[in-house]
Amino acid sequence: MTGYLAGNTMEEALEKARHLNKEGLGTLLAPHWPLEGYSDPVGKEAMELVTTMGHRMIRGGLSIDPRNFGLDEGWMVAMERLAPLITRAEEYGYGVWLDTEDPDSVGATIDLYLGLRPRFPHLAVTIPARIPRALSDLELIRQVRGRIRLVKGLPLLDAGTPVSEKEVAERFRLLMEILFQESNFFAIATHDRELLGAAQALMEKHGKMFEFQMYMGVLDGEARRLIYEGGHPTTLYLPFGTGASRHLDRLVSTGKVPKN
Repeated sequence: MTGYLAGNTMEEALEKARHLNKEGLGTLLAPHWPLEGYSDPVGKEAMELVTTMGHRMIRGGLSIDPRNFGLDEGWMVAMERLAPLITRAEEYGYGVWLDTEDPDSVGATIDLYLGLRPRFPHLAVTIPARIPRALSDLELIRQVRGRIRLVKGLPLLDAGTPVSEKEVAERFRLLMEILFQESNFFAIATHDRELLGAAQALMEKHGKMFEFQMYMGVLDGEARRLIYEGGHPTTLYLPFGTGASRHLDRLVSTGKVPKN
């Protein structure tokens, strides 16, 4: 399953990004560290990654799991740790995306985003359609003219009534329609071919600035078709690092790849 990872090290991920950039694909570098709380090496490695991306003129952005920056200690703690990194990224013209597909951390991540948004206009946050609060979260972020990555999200593991995939797709479509009607500069992150088609139809109708985002290795052929035939900006999510097994677990849990 290594085809779904950009490597174990930053250098391997940067080299993968460079090759994808040559093909016209954007890249979202996604460092994965073990979720054992914040440590100084995490902050230093993240800063080194952004700086090296800038020096090598990698086209794309950076996806960060706020839990690696102490979100469990409180969103204000994570905000102070993330602010220098986001500042450096914006100096190089890179957008930072806060990843919040984990249902348990959605609320804290939204609070974190709202705390950072006034200082960082290019910062973006993930909204998982699977979670019932998605509609209110989208409206909250839209009111501050924030940037959104719309995803289906991880399956819920609590004891509540499970949400069917049909319901998730319907909610995703509703949220997507709101984005195309009322927002700009957002990302549609899905591998659902019907939703990809619906997004292209909405693009023809509304003509908004947006991009498609996909996990590397899942629908790479479709990603290239979106660029080469449709002319739609498309970015591949490149996970790497010592904690990247979480990404593989996510792919398996959502059925995007078969379990070994």
